[in-house]
Amino acid sequence: MNKIEFLRNHLNVWWLRPESALWDAIASTVISGHKIVAPSADLGCGNGIFSFITAGGKFSLDYDWFRNVDFSKEDMYDVSKKINVSQHIERAAKYKFDWGIDVKSNLLDQAKGLNFYKNLKLHDISYPLPFEDESLNTVFSNIIYWLRAPEKALKEIYRALNPGGKALLCIPSEKFYDFCPSYKWKNYRSKLHKNLMKAVNLERDRCILHAFTATQFSEMARRAGFTVVDCRPYLSPLTLKVWDVGLRPLSRPLIKMANKLSPKNRREIKDEWIDTCMKYLALLYQMEFEYRGKCGFYLFALRK
Repeated sequence: MNKIEFLRNHLNVWWLRPESALWDAIASTVISGHKIVAPSADLGCGNGIFSFITAGGKFSLDYDWFRNVDFSKEDMYDVSKKINVSQHIERAAKYKFDWGIDVKSNLLDQAKGLNFYKNLKLHDISYPLPFEDESLNTVFSNIIYWLRAPEKALKEIYRALNPGGKALLCIPSEKFYDFCPSYKWKNYRSKLHKNLMKAVNLERDRCILHAFTATQFSEMARRAGFTVVDCRPYLSPLTLKVWDVGLRPLSRPLIKMANKLSPKNRREIKDEWIDTCMKYLALLYQMEFEYRGKCGFYLFALRK
């Protein structure tokens, strides 16, 4: 698969939030450079859409994140399955995860329709993992930085991996906050500036509890027993400046508007919207992989 296809496939499901599609396409590209060897576990899998696309899966134009929303909830995506996602899979993933783990039952219910996880389990990975010692060959997670005790989680992952097993972990770098001005809203002296940045941030700063230098996280991984085999920086300053605002402030009215369209009109407008966004997102995507400076995230590959 052409790597830039990740961008169109993520944009298909994130069309009203193109900045999120760009982030996910870049992350998928970086992660896809590593092989997922069974038995495998996706810790914090959510509804499974990201990992499914990263594994080569593809949805039809009729499916996206915004078909399952509840605006009365704090997390509007944490809802019961409203449509059968299996009917909208155009291409199956190239591999499956043996386990998908998440703390939200509604998201696991959505993930079930992908037929991408052999087993799904409701579990908070802040607590000991529900795996026997040395029972996995690959662990992937993009939520270690959400946890209050990331080093404890690393030790649990190490315990569950077979000798030679690999952990693939997405970790914010120490520069993330510098590249996303809204995350530093408390530091602005001007009340107007502070209120603007706070409104843009929409409390996202509560989701990232930790950021590390490459050295800091490498040392933490080594204390847990791991060998660092790769540390790949991604998400350039330009990408994160685009992402930090994007269409997030307008997402609710945009979603409401899109969901009131007839299926035919929605499909036509979405198709044109994606083609229009691709004209500039493709350039940003290509620029990302030409950039050689400091980035906002790392993909760490750790071996037991």
